Amino acid sequence: MGDWVVHPEALDPVGPSSARRGAGTAALLVVVIALSFQTGSALAVKVIDSVGIVEALWLRTALAALILYCVRPRSLRLPPRGKRLPVAALTVALLGMNASFYGAISHAPVGLVVAIEFVGPLAVAVIGSRRPLDYLWIVLAGAGVVVLGGPSSSVSGLGLALSLLAAFFWAAYLLLAKRALRDMDPLPVTTLMLAGSAVLLTPLLLATGPQITGHVDALALGALVAVLSSAFPYFVEFVALRLVPAATYGVLLSIEPAAAAMAGFLILSQRLSPLEIGAMVAVMVAAAGASWASGAGRELEVPTA
Repeated sequence: MGDWVVHPEALDPVGPSSARRGAGTAALLVVVIALSFQTGSALAVKVIDSVGIVEALWLRTALAALILYCVRPRSLRLPPRGKRLPVAALTVALLGMNASFYGAISHAPVGLVVAIEFVGPLAVAVIGSRRPLDYLWIVLAGAGVVVLGGPSSSVSGLGLALSLLAAFFWAAYLLLAKRALRDMDPLPVTTLMLAGSAVLLTPLLLATGPQITGHVDALALGALVAVLSSAFPYFVEFVALRLVPAATYGVLLSIEPAAAAMAGFLILSQRLSPLEIGAMVAVMVAAAGASWASGAGRELEVPTA
């Protein structure tokens, strides 16, 4: 989401009766998560406009890591040697996903970027599948992306390229997360990823000449983005994932582009044409359908970066 972090394989399985009891609560929590994260994404555009992509991303990752460290200081400890490489690879994927997403939302409306980015988890959901229905989701999402990248869309060529790059990194992140979380708790992995991203960004931040100190408002907004887009959603989503199966959660999560479009309209006055809204809905339906279909045969890993 962008850059959401969801790790269903690290959680206990949910039985049918528990899923029914928790479905309503989980749906409400997903709405809260989507609104929180996408509000943070819209506010991040303002931070980017003030201090640039590198500074905005560094603020988010560093402050979010600091928040999680304060919650559990032990979460920042290095894992055993055999587990460090998967975490390092996951950190690079997270950084690539977040950087390309921030680049995209500075060139295109937030809601459309999030919709295009959903191609990544959709590809992971249907990869290796031979079910005819899954090809329908691919065609539907592809048609939506083609419309969003067309001449009548408000997505620029650079915005489309960066959105697709974010989708690629999101897919890579999902595949790497499964390995990294095979025998590690989600919170330490999340904290280490965020801290690692901030460390990797620091040389680039210094090379470009940090502007953070001269923008108090941007610093305050950056702290708010860290809470809304990282620290708070991570905790809430762990609760939601304990209430419903991962595939059901993936269906609920498909409301994110709509939440992003609403946040972009309210905070940034970003308006979408009826054609763009239709294309965004097509991608949302494809993401929800692929998530639901994948639950019939296997568990789907859906993050939120």
